[in-house]
Amino acid sequence: MKAVLFAGAAITDYSFCEKYLQDADCIICCDGGMHHAKALGITPDYIVGDFDSVRPEVLEEYRNMGISIRQFPTHKNETDMQLGMLLALELGATELVLIGGIGDRFDHTLANAHLLLYLLKKGVRGILVNEKNRVELIDHEVTLHGQAGDLVSTIPLSMLVEGVTLEGLEYPLVDYDLALDDKLVAVSNVMTGTEAKVKIRKGYLFVMQTRD
Repeated sequence: MKAVLFAGAAITDYSFCEKYLQDADCIICCDGGMHHAKALGITPDYIVGDFDSVRPEVLEEYRNMGISIRQFPTHKNETDMQLGMLLALELGATELVLIGGIGDRFDHTLANAHLLLYLLKKGVRGILVNEKNRVELIDHEVTLHGQAGDLVSTIPLSMLVEGVTLEGLEYPLVDYDLALDDKLVAVSNVMTGTEAKVKIRKGYLFVMQTRD
């Protein structure tokens, strides 16, 4: 089951959303993510949050539509994105796409990126995306699809990522042990074709497909 979560970070170009929504089984809006659903003209299946960053009339509109709404107090331990993630897992999601989780607040963005580790340990694939970035955390391998010239960065989350192999990139690696404080800065590698592969033997590695 694939769930798409919308959080409240700004989105200026919604065109990237279509490919993630077309095969979604469930759409969950996390607080201000309701504004993105409204802009896209889609109806969420669930809405969660403390609703401190949503216009009251938007919330009331969705409430009148009979959408399942779970409201939480402002003082809570979880972020709104976490609440949406936990709901998706409760519903049986095996893949989560997190939209609206990369924004101006670096602390929020970093916290959302770390949710990918929680998902990975649950055996659930998680992807954090916006107009210019696609972020995935891996513990084995991933195949990237794109265009020649696309940028790919591979950044460790664990202290050591063993056996990093990069294929289809301008700067390849073969069975390299990449440390968190490594002298090798694996940022802004370049895809040489329409497909690239990133493989690791042990550890956790952020794989980021980006464009300027």
